[in-house]
Amino acid sequence: MLSNKMLPVVFIILFLMLGVIWVPSFLSLGDLFLYAEKAKYHNISMLSFFKAELVVIIVVWLVLISYSKKTERIDGDTYVRRHLILVMFYLGQVFVGSLAGGFLVHQDASWYEVLHNSNEVMPAQAIILLICYPMYLFWGGSAFLYAKTRLPHFVKNKETSFMVLTFAPLAFLPYYDSNMMAGGVDAMELVYLAAYWILSISWIIWGVGFLILKSVQEILKGVIEP
Repeated sequence: MLSNKMLPVVFIILFLMLGVIWVPSFLSLGDLFLYAEKAKYHNISMLSFFKAELVVIIVVWLVLISYSKKTERIDGDTYVRRHLILVMFYLGQVFVGSLAGGFLVHQDASWYEVLHNSNEVMPAQAIILLICYPMYLFWGGSAFLYAKTRLPHFVKNKETSFMVLTFAPLAFLPYYDSNMMAGGVDAMELVYLAAYWILSISWIIWGVGFLILKSVQEILKGVIEP
């Protein structure tokens, strides 16, 4: 895969494409946090859930970072177990990304017909931004930190894949710019669609698929050569 020298380039390209996705949604975004404060489930507001997610992320990341590396060699069982835990982080990211990209982004079609560009927050939009976005950081970021501290040789030259795993799903947002959804195809719509599909495919192949394949190979290696 790409060396660390390409990491800044991939980072810039990744967030430029994300910017293309974010601009149409964020320009017409209303008061997200006010909406989240009022939106409640079993008397727990979405804003409280968002804050709780941030606390969990910070605590888990501090625990992962504080791991003390040991100099002794680990046995095959430990090696396999660590890769299985790493795969669990991948699958957590896959679940959240599939939920947002495969379900939630399509739930606001009826809201779009009513709201158009009225600067109101749509329900699925709030869930993706305040619930799914922190989960992307939790699963993707935790996967990287876990591998970095416990499987450092595995991470080498895979930093870009971990970055794509973590940040590419940020493209999964409801898109409801009425000018671009009126049926006409213009340059900006093509750019938007290109960025969306490049990020989606990169996440599936380069982020999720590549890392799972490599971890499975290491698991088999640990089983065969304990």
